Amino acid sequence: MAGRPRHEALRGLMTELLRSGFDAPYEEISHEVYLTNRSGRIDTMWGAAVIELKSDLRRELPDVLARLPDYLADAQARAPGGRPPTGIATDGALFLAYGTAQGGGLRELARFETDAEQPEALMAWLEPLLSERPDLAPEPRAVAQAFGRTSMLFGAAKLELDVMWARLQHDPEVRLKRELWDRLLAEAYGEAVGEDALFLQHTYLVTVVKAIAARVLDLPVDDPAALLSGKALADEGIAGAVEADFFDWPLRAPEGAALVTRIAAQAARFRLRDVEADVLKTLYESLVDPDQRHDLGEYYTPDWLAGRVVAAAVAAPLSERVLDPACGSGTFLFHALRRLIAAGQAAGWAGPRILEACADQVRGLDVHPVAVTLARVTWLLALGRLILDRPARLTVPVFLGDAMQWNLRRYLDRADVLVEVPGDPPLQIPAGFAEDQAAFEQGLDVLNRGLREEASPATVGRRLARIAGAVPADAAAMAETFARLQGLYRAGRNGIWTFVFRNLVRPVWLSRPEQRADVLVGNPPWIVYRHLSPAMKDRVREGLGEYGLWVGGNLATQQDMFALFWARGAERYLKPGGRIGFVLPYAVLNAKVFAGLRAGLMRSVQVRVTGGWALERVWPIFGAQSGSSTTSTCVLFGERDAAGGAPAQMDRWVGHLPRRDAGEAEAAAVLAHARVAWPRARTLEGVSPYRARFRQGATLVPRRFFLVEMEAVGRLGGRRDAPRVRGRVGALDKAPWTLVEPPRGPVEVAFLRQVALGESVAPFRMLETVTTVIPMEDGRVLDAAAAREAGHVNLAAWLSDAEAKWAANSNKATDGGPRMTLRERINHQRLLAVQTEPASMRVLCTKAGTRLSAVILAEKNAVIDHKAYWAAARSVGEARYLTTLLNSAAVLAKITDLQPHGQRDKRDFDNLVWTLPIPEFDESDTLHRDLAAAAERAEQVAAQVPLEGHRHFTAKRRAIRAALIADGIAAEMEALVDALLPP
Repeated sequence: MAGRPRHEALRGLMTELLRSGFDAPYEEISHEVYLTNRSGRIDTMWGAAVIELKSDLRRELPDVLARLPDYLADAQARAPGGRPPTGIATDGALFLAYGTAQGGGLRELARFETDAEQPEALMAWLEPLLSERPDLAPEPRAVAQAFGRTSMLFGAAKLELDVMWARLQHDPEVRLKRELWDRLLAEAYGEAVGEDALFLQHTYLVTVVKAIAARVLDLPVDDPAALLSGKALADEGIAGAVEADFFDWPLRAPEGAALVTRIAAQAARFRLRDVEADVLKTLYESLVDPDQRHDLGEYYTPDWLAGRVVAAAVAAPLSERVLDPACGSGTFLFHALRRLIAAGQAAGWAGPRILEACADQVRGLDVHPVAVTLARVTWLLALGRLILDRPARLTVPVFLGDAMQWNLRRYLDRADVLVEVPGDPPLQIPAGFAEDQAAFEQGLDVLNRGLREEASPATVGRRLARIAGAVPADAAAMAETFARLQGLYRAGRNGIWTFVFRNLVRPVWLSRPEQRADVLVGNPPWIVYRHLSPAMKDRVREGLGEYGLWVGGNLATQQDMFALFWARGAERYLKPGGRIGFVLPYAVLNAKVFAGLRAGLMRSVQVRVTGGWALERVWPIFGAQSGSSTTSTCVLFGERDAAGGAPAQMDRWVGHLPRRDAGEAEAAAVLAHARVAWPRARTLEGVSPYRARFRQGATLVPRRFFLVEMEAVGRLGGRRDAPRVRGRVGALDKAPWTLVEPPRGPVEVAFLRQVALGESVAPFRMLETVTTVIPMEDGRVLDAAAAREAGHVNLAAWLSDAEAKWAANSNKATDGGPRMTLRERINHQRLLAVQTEPASMRVLCTKAGTRLSAVILAEKNAVIDHKAYWAAARSVGEARYLTTLLNSAAVLAKITDLQPHGQRDKRDFDNLVWTLPIPEFDESDTLHRDLAAAAERAEQVAAQVPLEGHRHFTAKRRAIRAALIADGIAAEMEALVDALLPP
């Protein structure tokens, strides 16, 4: 099919696919179905699928778009009230799915490009449309294919959500939920990111996840309201897994319930108790647009890494409480639970006892409203079949809240938790209520009862004061909050506040001494200070300052949110003697800006670094599978209030994983381990020592006077000692030289040398050099007179011609003569003379372009043109170390703001690279050797790329870079460079 067979052949193949792949009875598949008005024929129909077959959609798509609306309308009329028909147009190589848009017309739902090597991928894509088969294995990729961004289910759901949102977006309660969601996302990402399209994606995803939660217990999913509110699970004794939240708004539309039911029906087809990994993170990543996910930094931790971190950090799973303060989709919680369950079963514990320990000892917290929903259901999925042994009430301890406690305001004698209200002053919850879970739940019941009864604030205040443990001042403050709530209730902005209150006060409760954790694990947000919103910058600067971690000056922009998570997490959520294991950027191991964190003395809390894992040569981990991520990774371990110095060594893993979401078995098969020295601290000198070693090539202009090509010779051939050449005319020649006839004639072979131009340099591979007249001998640059005196008559004649034309056409001094002689021009600043002594190995990099390119030049006698910079390398290792750095996108990104603009974009690199603190190559440094080894691999890849001679040099460079990305070495090099340089 992938080869675009002819129409009838494709019909036969599609029929066979339906019969063999989806058990379609032959008699139920219809071909050449006339429309009821006889105005056309549907190629193939089966169930609710209308299939239009084409020979080549690249040419015939307009015909599909013209005919398919009538076909879908006819199919709907044949089965009124039934499943909405879906159109599929295909030529075998491409499948396009369509639904009917509001008001008629077509809306593309999804598309799929056939891969002959992966037929199962096509089957998985078609599965939701063509099959009702239950009992599917919950493998992460299968779940992503069923519900993700390219699935037909998502395409159809998005179409309906768009229509509902257009009607409901101004509803007061719906708008309130949208705005509260937006504010929580701003807390999660450090800047405003919420858009309507993302809100609708999150609505769909949460609906899918809540359906998955219900199916873990084999509950029916035919009551949309019970499904989305959590009532279906609450009736089974499970609390905290699903709540009425920001995303139940579709139920306010007449068609919303039907959409929720259809989405839930797909979830019912999977055997969800058999989950062996965090499948929901894969679903999330498959749903959100890849570019958007990259911009937000949303790359959840792979299972193999989370499992290893948990195993290393949690020494006694049966007795230690674990908290992930930025739990995301719940990957670390999943592995902490599985570790506890395995230990409990090995110790002979009964199921109810294990579940009791799970609910008390494995907790999660996140400010991202969608992540929390995913994490709660992941927590349930981790229980597996043990959930059948659950007690009468099981509470999932995963909370929506801000671990940084930005909303906590401390006063001299009290503290309040502030809850933002869009367009109004914040609501206040006294910390006395927030810290006491029992009192707080009773207080919420009093508030809700007061709203139902239209009670007065004074009445509610008296009821609050009667709660055990409540002090009068806190009861009075809560009564004032009730008065504010009444106004919101009467304005139709009430349906969400119980959910918001219950969750946003949890961080205060979790920081009580008796609730603190023995172990903090996770992957806190990596958000560099310069990418934060102005308001969040102020918060982070103030927060880091509290712990003595703020470093100003030129290091200020390199600060990162994760450092605050490390310090504040330890201070507020970790018991004395407790341990931390966080996945962090590699820079924390040796960047100067994080020296205070590594030292461990953070004023109000002390955390000694006890170990680290270097993962900069493990690929892929996060966004790097496409070469898009340049941030290398590590794991840092610490212990609160521990004595002793920093470790001298750390663990290091190296290897290429078969896929980013690899399992432990796959990782164990390819990752090699070693103990290595802790990386030395990065230098912050303003200029690299290479600044003095790299210099620009010679300015060989006018080019047509020196760059040459061989002239044709007669049957007897030319002279080998002085071949005939003529000046080379090129598109880069400039006026007035474009009107000047280039020299021609014989030149002594000793003065014909190869010149490397800027266009001769490609990443890790030399392209074509150019034959050039180089009038240089014994360290001297010759003019015509010197050449004649030395007996080089042919060179003298060539230079005489060139010098006469130079004198006539070059810029003039006040005396009417040239401002400089031709010899002075080509040896300006001695850039030609310094190339007299041949070097056995030089590193070349381009002067200008859209991307830096660098290569090793082994030709001793070659000369470098001014469009390239060069330096003699002291060893092969140093040469390769430099080419890895110079070809790096990360290096270019760090100097982009310094580049001058050309006519259309930034062009010149010059020596800007050496404004970065790039240290000289040190053979004894492991990271330096790794950078050199990566270049050796890149050279091998680049050498295998076929480069047709007629292609432009920029196309050749692109082809080489594409090959480096496809091989994976590009991402590995970027991670290594990131490990070397400050963020």
